[in-house]
Amino acid sequence: MKAPAPRDPIPRYERGAAMLAALCLAMVFAISLSSYLALCYNSLNQSTRSIMLTHCNELAEAGIEQALFNINNNGGDWSSWSTSGGVATAQMTMTANGLVLTSTNPTPLNYGNGMTGQVNITVNNYNTTAPSVSAQAIFTLPLNGGGTQTTTSGTITYGAPATPGTAAAPLFVNAVAATTGNVRFRVAGTVDSYNSNPTTGTYQNYSAAVAGYSAVLASQNSSTFSASVRLGNAVVHGYATGYNGFFPSTTNWFSYSASGQLVGPNTASGTLIDSSRLLTDLVPYQPWYLENLPTNYTSLPQGGGTVSSDGATIDQSGTLGSSGALAPVVYNVGNGINLASGQAVTIQGPVVLICYSNVVISGTSQILLTTPQASLQIFLEYGSLNLGGNGIQNTSATPLPKKVAIMSTTNLWFSASMSQTQPFYGVVYLPNLPITCSMTQPIYGSIVGYSVTFTSSPTIHYDLALRKPMPSYTTLIPLQSGAAFDNLSAPAAFSNMVASVP
Repeated sequence: MKAPAPRDPIPRYERGAAMLAALCLAMVFAISLSSYLALCYNSLNQSTRSIMLTHCNELAEAGIEQALFNINNNGGDWSSWSTSGGVATAQMTMTANGLVLTSTNPTPLNYGNGMTGQVNITVNNYNTTAPSVSAQAIFTLPLNGGGTQTTTSGTITYGAPATPGTAAAPLFVNAVAATTGNVRFRVAGTVDSYNSNPTTGTYQNYSAAVAGYSAVLASQNSSTFSASVRLGNAVVHGYATGYNGFFPSTTNWFSYSASGQLVGPNTASGTLIDSSRLLTDLVPYQPWYLENLPTNYTSLPQGGGTVSSDGATIDQSGTLGSSGALAPVVYNVGNGINLASGQAVTIQGPVVLICYSNVVISGTSQILLTTPQASLQIFLEYGSLNLGGNGIQNTSATPLPKKVAIMSTTNLWFSASMSQTQPFYGVVYLPNLPITCSMTQPIYGSIVGYSVTFTSSPTIHYDLALRKPMPSYTTLIPLQSGAAFDNLSAPAAFSNMVASVP
């Protein structure tokens, strides 16, 4: 067998050429790849910065909302803020459950890529009716391998208008609301809505045939494990809103019994609780109004048959106000109202009563509004409310809920009860007092208290017209004016938004 021919050796001058070509090609790939990585890194930085700028605006707006909530709710609770002179400041961190004071060392929300955000909120003139708000959001990326830490900030500011807090506010937006405690129906009841003022200059009474679905039950209680809106067997045509501070992603703030219903106009037949009517909000909206008590007092009529036996107590039958009055008559009722023996007080025009003691109506006693011009505003500055007997009645052909208002934002120590035996048209606004209602007669209007408890089965017809402020009293259109809208200072109306980002 013939042996294979030997291979020719590689020439010495060609040895290593392939290796050199491979190294050159690898170098070209390395340079291209490093350039591409640098491009990708710069693109990632640009993308991340763009996202951070977007989140900055969002977080700054959240800071503005936090400040607005404090301002619009009884001047706010500034106890956890730093205050100096007329300036209130707070630094807050965005967490999975919302904004939390940074000083409490919360776990920040990871927006992606380890990005976290804080907001510095400043409220100038926070204790006046002309505040301004600034919120600076700061986003930070974690250090990866050393270098300078990346931060991005954005600022939004709000300035108050030239004349804030002097006009009537968008007023009573809820049918029943609790500012701190619970809304509870112990037995049953029905709640719906109507509009007594559907178009300008027109007025109408409630009609069950056209009852609406805009009534809202609201509780701002966020510090309890138990339900803060307790429907029982009541039927509500509208909405319920609340917030559970311990379980913010749930609706544990809402409870109902076997026959309880929460429905809207499009709720499917057979559905008892329409989940689309449950509104989960960090802080359910319940406006707060500050009182501007008038000082142009008029003495109470005193003597037999004149409403007062001592000039400081309404304790007799008589008449107050005049249908021809061009402005409300204001009375200082230092010893309150005590109608317990069948007395009847007739209101013929616009009347304001500033009471510094209990307001009690019981037995067959009553207060009557008898003319279209009549309206009654009672400021219960001290003492309890016991609205019993025949209560406060509006006997006008069109008894508008805005014509009667019982209110106080300064009374902190007493309680209120409603048990009158006749329908009630009006507003009870006592945000610092617990209210207990045992009425079986219909209520047309709105009720706001520290807590609100219904011990029977009430019928509540919320009036949408209470959401709209009306002009001052006029004799030309007597039904246009309303006591519920008088002598209140609205929250500051913010305008002139200026957003600045780097």
